[in-house]
Amino acid sequence: MDSIEILQSERLFPSTKQPQRAVALSLLDATAAQFSPTGAIWLCERPKDAPFDLAHHFRRSLQVVLDAYPQWTGLVKSISTVDSSQLKSEENEFAPHARRFGRVYAHYGTSQDAGVEFVMAKSTATLETLSPSSQTRDQPLLDHKNISFGGLVSSTLLADPLRQSAADQDGILPPAMAMQLTELACGNFALSAKLAHSLGDIQSLVSFMKDWSTISRWFLSGSKLPEPVLNPIFEPELLDSKASGDINGNQADPAILERVAGLPLHRYDWWATHPQCPWPQEIPAAFRDQEIVPAGTVMPWSDWDVNAPVSRYSVHLTRDQVETIWENVTDGDAKNARISRHDAILAHIWSCIARARNQQEDTGPLHCNLVCGTRPALQLGNRFIGSPSLMINLEMTGIELASPKAQDDRLRNIAQRIRETVNQMNNPAALGAHLHSIAFEKTPQRLWQAFLGQRHLLLTTWARAGLYNIDFGLSELLIIRYVSAVVPDLDGLLVIKEAPPSVVGSATGASNWTENGVDISIRIRAEDMERLIRDPLLLP
Repeated sequence: MDSIEILQSERLFPSTKQPQRAVALSLLDATAAQFSPTGAIWLCERPKDAPFDLAHHFRRSLQVVLDAYPQWTGLVKSISTVDSSQLKSEENEFAPHARRFGRVYAHYGTSQDAGVEFVMAKSTATLETLSPSSQTRDQPLLDHKNISFGGLVSSTLLADPLRQSAADQDGILPPAMAMQLTELACGNFALSAKLAHSLGDIQSLVSFMKDWSTISRWFLSGSKLPEPVLNPIFEPELLDSKASGDINGNQADPAILERVAGLPLHRYDWWATHPQCPWPQEIPAAFRDQEIVPAGTVMPWSDWDVNAPVSRYSVHLTRDQVETIWENVTDGDAKNARISRHDAILAHIWSCIARARNQQEDTGPLHCNLVCGTRPALQLGNRFIGSPSLMINLEMTGIELASPKAQDDRLRNIAQRIRETVNQMNNPAALGAHLHSIAFEKTPQRLWQAFLGQRHLLLTTWARAGLYNIDFGLSELLIIRYVSAVVPDLDGLLVIKEAPPSVVGSATGASNWTENGVDISIRIRAEDMERLIRDPLLLP
């Protein structure tokens, strides 16, 4: 087993002093307050030039880029009272809807700012053992049982906005972001980042990494040109302005709530008790003396054995395999012209997993909970920083997903259902109604729009994120070998992302996100995984 040695850990702050600000995060940001951190690991080849102090270079360039992301260096907090007279001074400045219980905000530019944790480490692992150079060619099905990325990510616990964080022995509060630079035994390196989910999704994190690389290149040029102007859009109120109706009013609009009830969204209620729930959720003290009216459905804990062993595999589909799947699904039919390659890939993988779970004859509903970004539909812009996402319920029966009859027709029907469901939800009217409903929940974190276990998948898509289009200027050639998502090993978690260039150093900015193929990270119950990797249909 590879070992990690921590060499140094410190907190970094913006290079220029920031004015004090408290900014209410968006309604969707608040729903993500209890999610796992957004995280990724970039495995990189070291520059071939003369000895170069990577740690010093990354440290000083990180401090400059944090000037454009000061909210990530402060504190992330939440409204913890239903009594308006008990609000903190900065909370009184928020819009009425943002002063409600459970709303989350960033507070920075104060003497209590936590900074960004920056860890330097070294590992006995090599780049080749972590990510074989021939992986996509020779190992399209890669078992991660003996490949551990865990030590490459800072073990620092991030701030929890819903609980008052305790300071360490030096009086320093937990950070909202942690970075780690790890030197590998071969001389190459890994760079990881994790961020409190309310502050940013993977698109926000990649935007940050690209801005960081811009500053890095500026330093390496000798800083002869003016410092680059970075323009991330940190305006959470822009998203909230897309909500339907009056979210600052005293009551939700019944007509809007009626529209929300017809949308393809799960409403699993954390406050609804279930004897099999392994992680009972306490009702916040502010509501314990009130009558608790159900806000959704009871979570189906009988579907999820949280103690069952879970396997993790990476499945690589080549560009040609992706095209084959997509062409078989669309088949030149004009009605199918709107089906994307992502729709087709998801249809294929969902069908394979349903087969691996022996659900070919299942007449009950199976669910794929798709994390769907709202930037395009709400016209927020690609540079919008936050977590403007929700989870859509894609629903079909096991027979529809995995029946052995008419393979191409079945996949076509699955892809059509995916596209129709996404279109139903991903439009301004539906999203505006959803935002309205969140604004009037007892707390935005009460409802979970997804679940895991045998009848569920939870899919995060990193398609088009530009994971490999990050150039720190350390070499004339692209040096990123592989990018790994940081997610827990739970039954039903999937990540779809672009695959790395086949040759390190090849050009970035492929015209299509599937140009180099697609990687799917799959975590399902171990016995189901054994059937999945033996499925002759998995790799067309």
